[in-house]
Parts: sequence; structure tokens; C-alpha cells
Amino acid sequence: MSSSNTNQPNGIPHISRDLNVELLRIIACLMVIMIHVRPFPFSGTTLRDAVIFINVMNGPAVAAFFLISGFFISPKQTLSHIILRFIKGVILPTAVFVFCLGLIRPWIDTPDMGLLQSILNSQPLAMFSDMLQGFLAFDTVRFGIYADHLWYIFSYASIMFWMPVILALVKHDETIVLKLMLLIGIFHYTLVNLSALVILPIGIYMPETIGKPALYTIAGYLFYSWIKKVRSTYQTAGIEKPHAENVKGKSDTLSTPDISMAAHGTITSFFRTNSAVLLFFLLFVFFSLLLFFLQKHVYMQGLMTGRSVDELNTDYYFTSWSGFLCALQTTAFAGAVLLLPLRLHKSAGSNDYPASARLISTLGGYTFYIYLIHYIFTNHFRAIGFEDTLKAMFGESSFGLIMYTLSYSVFVFLLCASLIFIYRKLWKTILCLFQKI
Repeated sequence: MSSSNTNQPNGIPHISRDLNVELLRIIACLMVIMIHVRPFPFSGTTLRDAVIFINVMNGPAVAAFFLISGFFISPKQTLSHIILRFIKGVILPTAVFVFCLGLIRPWIDTPDMGLLQSILNSQPLAMFSDMLQGFLAFDTVRFGIYADHLWYIFSYASIMFWMPVILALVKHDETIVLKLMLLIGIFHYTLVNLSALVILPIGIYMPETIGKPALYTIAGYLFYSWIKKVRSTYQTAGIEKPHAENVKGKSDTLSTPDISMAAHGTITSFFRTNSAVLLFFLLFVFFSLLLFFLQKHVYMQGLMTGRSVDELNTDYYFTSWSGFLCALQTTAFAGAVLLLPLRLHKSAGSNDYPASARLISTLGGYTFYIYLIHYIFTNHFRAIGFEDTLKAMFGESSFGLIMYTLSYSVFVFLLCASLIFIYRKLWKTILCLFQKI
């Protein structure tokens, strides 16, 4: 959920990063919001398949961001650069958010209280002390209520502890060692998943391994390196041909054979790319169906063994990012998005990117901040009854539950994005005014 560079005119991020990755960020951010607004699987004692479906489809949400954390690791980077970027881009914004959250917390869950009254009644020194203790102890409970979604920050921070090892291996091109670390981790957590469900018939040694977030980072680095090779292969086949005006010493008009060859290469590469996207999508569907039935089995078995509905409503075992099957589902989902032929490049003779490219780049740069603040609005809307009104509007049918979750999540996403855009515009205006003084 790291932010992109936004030091550009009009607050639009410079489109130098992979737009497919930015699109993956946006979809994953929407999934995170859906996790926080989705209904519970049980309504009374009735198990709702639509909610299990929603849970399963949102499984890649957090895992996708851990995967993305490994995409842009490069031998050219230094450890100090990565650590400073983490502090500046993640820790500092989170600290500001936690402090501001303390100011408006009473307003969030008290509909009759005004925002100004909430701020005036706050205790800044106590809030700052709690925030500092939370960071030192890696404990979101110290941050107070409505900050429990910040567990991701501490999981992401754990990657930084392994970054010296990962970066050293990347710099020395020790791909085999990285793959070996990944395989050991997969073996370890597969045994963990199996032992939690069934009694293994034989004793198997469970090797020590690094944490799951760091494993996702390694997987992200290896997977994205492969994705770039696949794209390069497709481009070599003719998916992109330089514009005539950019080729020195050539005529402004391509010859008929050149046009024919370019068209043939484009068509061939188009079908190859879409075949790869389709393959990844089918894998995503397969793992999603598998997770659906496994998760439903957990609920049914729980009822048969006497577990309470309240307990089962918070049991997301097979739809958790930490499960191995969900990791495969996430990888398949990421592959489908990363290989989408977006065609969002500059037009011939134009210095401007299409509006769709600028929109994806902008929203992709907002995702971390949306992740931080969306929890305020989902909880406040729940407190004032807005959430219940939307639920009643869409109804309790399977279609209604799915549409409610999707529509509400998109609304919260766009609301947060709009507020971030307005804030950046105002901040830029204020800076310009101070520069003129």
C-alpha cells in the first residue's frame, strides 16, 4: 500500500511505474474495504453462501499488498534507501493518522457529538504516549479502538527486519537461494495448515522459516521478475513497434510490408497475452472454488461440534491471507491483472497519457492513505445507521448481499479518494501562497 511519487503538476503522480501494478493496488484496496463492510456468514443460524463467496473473493486483499512489496526490490537500491522510504512513506503517515484518530474517536461512534467537540475533549499527551507505546510494542491495542486494522503496518515492518538478507541475495543474484527459502516456507506453512485440520498419519519435521510477510515479499520479487520476462517476450513478438516519427533517418510513413508485419505481430501477441490472462484467471477461479467449499466445511463442521455462531462468524481460516491456498489464489489473481494488455501508453504525436492511465496512476498512489482512513468512515456510518439503511435497501438475497458489499465499498473508496485529492490540492495551494510571500 505504499504511495507513489506525487510531486507532479496538478497533483497527478508521474506515470513511471507499472500501471498494471497500480491497478492491482486499487483492486486490492477495494477488497480490504469489502472485508471491513461485509456481512457475517451467519444470519441467526442460517449460513449464507453469498457471504462465504464475498469472503473468498476478498482473500487476496492483504496478501496482494505483501506480494507487491517485493515487486520493486532492485540490486540498485540501498538498504538505507528502503528503510528511509518505509519510515517516510508508512510509519510517519500512520503516526499522524493514529494521533488524529485519537482526536475524533468520540465523534466516530457518537452520532450526537460534533467533530469540534470531539477534538476539544481529547487528551493529546495521553494519546501521544499511547501511540508511542503502540509503536514500540508492535501492538495496535495501544492505539485504541478503530485502529485494529493497523496490524498490517507491523506485519509490513517485519519485512524490514528481513530486508538486509533479501536485498543482499538480490544484489548477488542468488535466485536459487531465494527460491529455496520460499520452498522451505511453503513446506512449513503447508504443514501448519494441515495439522490444524487433520491429525497427520506420520511425524514430519517442520523446518524453521521466516515470517509470512517476508515470504510474500520474496515470492513477489521472483514472480514479478518472471512477469517482466513474459511481457518482454510478447513485446519482442511485435506487440509494440516504434512510431515512425521516433526512428531517426526513417520515412514518416511505414511501408506496406512493415505495416503487415506489425499487424501480424500485434495480433499474435494479443492472443498470447490474453491466453496467459485467461489461464491465470481460471487458476484464480479454481482456487476460489476450492477455498469456498473448504471454508463452508469449516462452518458446517463447527456447527456439528457445538461451536457458537458468534465464534464461527469470525473464523476466516481458509479465506485468510496467511493460508497457503489463499497464497496460490493471490498469485493467480495478481498474474491475471499484471498481464492485462491495458494499452495505456502515450498516443502517437502526443505528450499526454490517456485520462484512464492518469486516473489509475493517481488512485494507485492513494491506496495506502485510503487504507488508513477508510476505517473511520465505515465505523462512523455504522454508528449513525447509514450502513443498516444500505443493507435494507439491497435486501438479504444473495444478489443483494453481494451488490451491497460491492457498492458500499466503492462508495467508501471514492469518498476517501476525493478527500485525499482535496487535501493535496489545498496543501499545494497553501505551499504556493507561502512561496509567494
